[in-house]
Order: sequence, then structure tokens, then C-alpha cells
Amino acid sequence: MKDAKMLKKVVFNFIIPVAVLVIILLVFFSDISIHDIKTNFLKIPVVYLLAFILLSLLGTYIRALKYHILLSKKLHFGDIFLITLVRNFSVDLLPGRAAALIFYSWLTKKKGIALEEGASSFVVSVFYDALALSFMLGGLLFFLKTEVNQWFIYIAVAVIFTISIVMIFFAEYMFRFALEKKLISRFQKLERVVKKIYKYLIEHKKSSERFQVFLLSLATRIVKYLFMFILFEGVVHLGFGLDNFSRFSFGLVGTELSSLFPIQGPAGFGTWELAFTVIFEALKIPAENIKEAGFVIHITTQVWEYFIGLLALAYLFFYKPRRHEGHEEKEEKSQP
Repeated sequence: MKDAKMLKKVVFNFIIPVAVLVIILLVFFSDISIHDIKTNFLKIPVVYLLAFILLSLLGTYIRALKYHILLSKKLHFGDIFLITLVRNFSVDLLPGRAAALIFYSWLTKKKGIALEEGASSFVVSVFYDALALSFMLGGLLFFLKTEVNQWFIYIAVAVIFTISIVMIFFAEYMFRFALEKKLISRFQKLERVVKKIYKYLIEHKKSSERFQVFLLSLATRIVKYLFMFILFEGVVHLGFGLDNFSRFSFGLVGTELSSLFPIQGPAGFGTWELAFTVIFEALKIPAENIKEAGFVIHITTQVWEYFIGLLALAYLFFYKPRRHEGHEEKEEKSQP
């Protein structure tokens, strides 16, 4: 039985993703070589790469501030910042941000936060991000120039906005209804978890906190799309401007939806590039190297996030703060 489960995990987590990546590369990107990717990467000015790194760190800092609030400032901000770096590189490891949720919840629990509280803060943050994204895209609609039917875009933005509002402002009522009507009373473990999540939602319903978290989410979204756009511009050289930034942002949103696919390439590779190419060509971005740009952007962001994220993970896992001698002597005296 254990061997069968292990084999199933290996097949779904390794063999199928690798097969998907190989098929996509052979069918859709057979005209792209490693040399082409390298050539396009070298088109990016060094100052653009530095701006990308600095803005990505700024985005991580702002996101960490948001998590700090959602965890009621129970953890040291330095720990939250490191955990956020780990969260960043693990987003694409499994579909639907599952790996990011696992890493984040595990690390916050390791630091003394209840599992339900850690997981709740992560999920709530996702919906704030979605709400902030709908506001950002709503503003960029005024600058969007594309031949694509924009009614579809309007509907998509409205759906993101509606779902986010419902989950942020009405989730507590849904949980309370389930508890009061005893809809899950037969499942005691699940009921205990739901009670803890409900308690968390009640503790974080202040309007001042919600507004602050929303603003931080909006700042995070804007910073992220800016540093991604800088990499994109470094490859395609179409020029900075709100019209190009608007088209890029809508294209990137569509590309990132590929993370919801139940099956994708390892760390999103292959499926991300395919979605990027299809969507950006549909938006009729006037650049001949869209395929190469997708690879360059994804590889660059992944290499940077894995590099700094794995360093943060190693620090969190292996580093143990040294106690001051005075503190140790005080503990020994207090012992009977």
C-alpha cells in the first residue's frame, strides 16, 4: 500500500510534470534554442537587472509587512521577511500555490504560530492580493489598447473583484452559519479547525486593519508588475509607457493563471511559457521575440527567487540564535 502511494506521488509530482515539459518544448518551442534565450537575456541592461532585484526585495518587504499584520505581530519581522522569501520561490512548485501554503504554514508553526492561524493568514492574504489586483487592472483599463474583445476583460476583472469581496467580508458569516447549523458536527476534527479559523477571522475584522492590509496588497501588486515589466522591456525594447505596461499586466495576469492547472511542468516551466506566448500573441504585442521573452523572464525570476529563497530557508532551518550568558545563568538559578 505504501509502495503504491509512493509510486503515485512520483508519477504525479515528477514523471508527469517532466513529460509535460518535454512535450511542450518539442511541440511548441522546437524553434527556440538555449543560444536564443541567452542572446535575449544579454539584451537586458545591467541597470534593469539591478532595478529588478531591488524592486523584488521591496515587494518582499511590503508583503512581509502584510503578513506581520495578519499574524498580529506575534513573530519577529525578520522571521516573517525570511519566511516570505521562502514563500516566493515555492509558489510554482505545486499547482494552486499549495507548496507556498505548506512552506509558509510549516515555518510559521515552527516559530510558534498555530497551524490554523498561519494557514488562515496566508489564504486571507491571497484574497487581498486578488482584490488589489482587480483595482490595479481596473485603473489600467483606461490605458489598454488591444484588438481583443474588452468585454471579456471587464467580466474577468469583475469576477475577481466580487470573489475577493465575498471572501474578505463575508467568510466569517459562512463559517458561523456552518457552526451554528452544525453542518459539520459529525466531523469533529474538521469542526475544531473551522472554529479556529472562525476565531481568526473575527480577530482580524477591524476596518482599519483591512484598509491597511489592502493598501499593502496594492503596493505589492504594483511593485511586482513593475519589476516584471522592467525585465520584459529589457528583452523586447518596446518602450516604457502606460499603454505597454497595461497590455503587459493583463498578459501577465492571464499567464499566472496557468498555476491553477492541475498538471504543469516542473516549477511551472513549460506551461508558464506556453501560456505567456499564447496570451501575449493574442494581445498582439508588437515584438518578434515574445517566445524568448517568456523564457528569459521566467528563468530570471525563478533563478533569483530560488537563490535567495533557499538561502532564507537554510537560515531558518539551521540557524539557532545563541543565548546570552547572563540569560543562561538566570535560567540555571531559577531551576530548583
